[in-house]
Amino acid sequence: MFGFLKKKLKEGIEKITKKVEKEEQVQERTKEKLQKPKKVAKEKPKEVKKSLFKIGKRIIRESDIKDVLWDLQISLLESDVALETAEKICNDLKKNLVGKEIKKKDLEIIIKNTLKNSLKEILDQKQIDILAEVKKKKPFLILFLGFNGAGKTTAIARVAHLLKSRGLSVNMAAGDTWRAAAINQLEKHGAILKVPVIKHDYGADSAAVIYDAVEHAKAREIDVVLADTAGRSHTNKNLMNELEKICRVNKPDMKILVVDSLTGNDSVEQAKAFESSVGIDGIIMTKMDVNEKGGAAISVVHAIKKPILYIGVGQDYKDLEKFDADKIIKNLLE
Repeated sequence: MFGFLKKKLKEGIEKITKKVEKEEQVQERTKEKLQKPKKVAKEKPKEVKKSLFKIGKRIIRESDIKDVLWDLQISLLESDVALETAEKICNDLKKNLVGKEIKKKDLEIIIKNTLKNSLKEILDQKQIDILAEVKKKKPFLILFLGFNGAGKTTAIARVAHLLKSRGLSVNMAAGDTWRAAAINQLEKHGAILKVPVIKHDYGADSAAVIYDAVEHAKAREIDVVLADTAGRSHTNKNLMNELEKICRVNKPDMKILVVDSLTGNDSVEQAKAFESSVGIDGIIMTKMDVNEKGGAAISVVHAIKKPILYIGVGQDYKDLEKFDADKIIKNLLE
């Protein structure tokens, strides 16, 4: 997880420090040459140009790091970090280096701290404690949204397992009435987890299915309703309108966007479209255990300013890991 991005950040830090050190050596040689006395002085010696160096310190110029910041930006893009996010990270680094008087031994530390602060600013959104939120209302309706193949159904099953393990009762609404195997897939999860699945026939009104699931939960005093929806492209206006209808009819208490981390930069456009259409409360990133790049997670949060709640890191129901921004940042920079 994040292995490729971690490698690229490490390379970027090394390039910047080496570039500054190289510029320092050039400046030192220039200084020595200017200060070297001439054998015959027919004219008054020219004033020695003021050096950018003080004892053990270095004033960083924009020209020192311009090329390596560009390289770092390209590396971030290769790691599935969106352009807007990559520019933010590089601009933060430039702002904290250029024109500053920095001791050589502190340069790498300052670069790492700047990257850490940039990533923390992006990822450290106000977190939502699902386990606390679901206790505020009964039944509590959570709607799961996302693109085709993002892993919504599996994410729902994992959240159901999590809630049940904490003593909460759950039912699941088979609101994806368009995909041929969607209802069967949810029913299989329900049978294994011993969670009731409320369904209609294929092609039924998704809003009605979810409404019935909520009524079922009310009648049986079930704590949480987890509602599936059909995977839809963010470019399909009709399907996005249907999603608006589902929200208008059922007024979900929480809307979770499920994002396939392997989709790269397209995940940013997906997130923006869902946020614009119905609003998003939090994100679940799937397939993080097989994603070496990892930049999409950073980009999605930066794009819609909503927190990642959980990440999928395996194949079992228990493989739903609570997202920890500090842990991720530490892993990237150490």
